[in-house]
Amino acid sequence: MKAALLSIALIAAAISTTAAAEPIKVFVFTNEVPSGSVDEQLQARRESLQDLAKALAGPKYRSTLSVVKSRDEADVIVELVSRGETTKSGSSNSTHAAGGAASSESRSSSVTKQFLKFRMSAGQHTDNLTTEDQLRWPDMAERAADDLARWIVANAVRP
Repeated sequence: MKAALLSIALIAAAISTTAAAEPIKVFVFTNEVPSGSVDEQLQARRESLQDLAKALAGPKYRSTLSVVKSRDEADVIVELVSRGETTKSGSSNSTHAAGGAASSESRSSSVTKQFLKFRMSAGQHTDNLTTEDQLRWPDMAERAADDLARWIVANAVRP
């Protein structure tokens, strides 16, 4: 009897370990224009979506995440809402006294950063996430994949 109970306990533990080791299924998409026309913004989002899907399907996330082809089979749904750039300008004025004479200096600078904005849903939980940095677009997708993977692991609801 003890051997049978021990066997059942070991099998149950193995089943729960196997289920826990199954990757979280993720569906990624971007909204298309209802008319079917493709503008510059949609084309840019599609490009970043391909880069993102490639990054999430790569070996870095393979044991944790699995990118699926339909919303129905997903544990987590990720929508790429927006892709763009922001430029922040700053200026500074300073006055320096040098050898009894005053000099004035004025500087201005601007920093342009790329951003990808997402809306994620896992069960009843929905959240927004923005990844922003000064990177090329394929590298931005890699950075976004890191941000999304952290959110997905923390918030995924599995059946």
